[in-house]
Amino acid sequence: MFDLTRRQVLAGLAGTAALGGLDRAAQAQGVPYVVNTYGGRWEKFWRAQLLPKFEPILGRPVKLDIGLGNGWVSTFRAAGKDKPPFDVLMTNERYAVMLRQESLLAPMPAAGIANLADLYPIARYKDDVAVTGIVSPIGIAYRTDLIKTPPKTWRELWDPKYKGQLGFYSVNNSLAVMFLMLAGSLFGKDQFDLDTGFRKLAELKPFPQVDFSGAMAPLLMQGQVAIAPIDFAEAVALQQKGVPIATVVPEDGVLMFDQSFNVAANAADREASAKYIDFMLSPDVQTLLAKEFFTAPVNRKVKVPDELQAAIPVSGDNISKIVTFDWKFVAKNREIMLDRWSKEI
Repeated sequence: MFDLTRRQVLAGLAGTAALGGLDRAAQAQGVPYVVNTYGGRWEKFWRAQLLPKFEPILGRPVKLDIGLGNGWVSTFRAAGKDKPPFDVLMTNERYAVMLRQESLLAPMPAAGIANLADLYPIARYKDDVAVTGIVSPIGIAYRTDLIKTPPKTWRELWDPKYKGQLGFYSVNNSLAVMFLMLAGSLFGKDQFDLDTGFRKLAELKPFPQVDFSGAMAPLLMQGQVAIAPIDFAEAVALQQKGVPIATVVPEDGVLMFDQSFNVAANAADREASAKYIDFMLSPDVQTLLAKEFFTAPVNRKVKVPDELQAAIPVSGDNISKIVTFDWKFVAKNREIMLDRWSKEI
């Protein structure tokens, strides 16, 4: 209902603009600005912590679009380039790269995003086509009562002593794709060596596959899984519940769940888009995110508080050690990966 109303309002304002020379940013004034986020804890945090701070900066109401990456991809495709459902898309780069290749996203209005100058290099994109605003480092979590000799590296997960104790993810989760490509790098030529990656993942079977980190946590809690790749935030949540969990920062690289911020092609209000992205990159918001989700701040001006160091073991200059992947390659080879995964994993 809201999307329809927004389109009607913008269409009416477009006619006024033709007569009065108003620009698109002026057209959007008075219409609630829409930002997206995930449900559950994320939605509560946006409503309680972020929107009350951002609305005075923007000078107009803000509404949330709650969903998931694949749903937002479908929404942007259905809306088309000329009528994006909202102006700034926050999602995993795995999904954003597909929309970027389809020209549904455009470079950011970087001149209006002052905090870009203070970001670590890992957060910046060439030509400012996007920016990584949220980094959730991924390592290894294990049950201390079930695993007596924890691994120090990803490579050690192939040690026979962990056979049958490992939990893993379905190909629908970007961590599964990252791990597939990591295996290609560790044991083959490079991250594009899918043959080696699939062969090495098959060697780890049998293991349960889940779609989300949140679904891995119960398996660790119940002892159905003794060791698994997982973002540190989920491990901390388990520790806070009294589960005997410890974590490893792998010596051969840390992975990450990323949230990139992207501007829609033909965004209704590029000035507001710049304000929102700048707000999300600000030291204040990056600190709030670290405290709530145990994410690694991407802004150099933020120092992780001492009380959060154990929960955020990778931060500051160390985030340069995070292994990154070519998501354009993933998008190009998506169907191949899906087919081989169903047959081999």
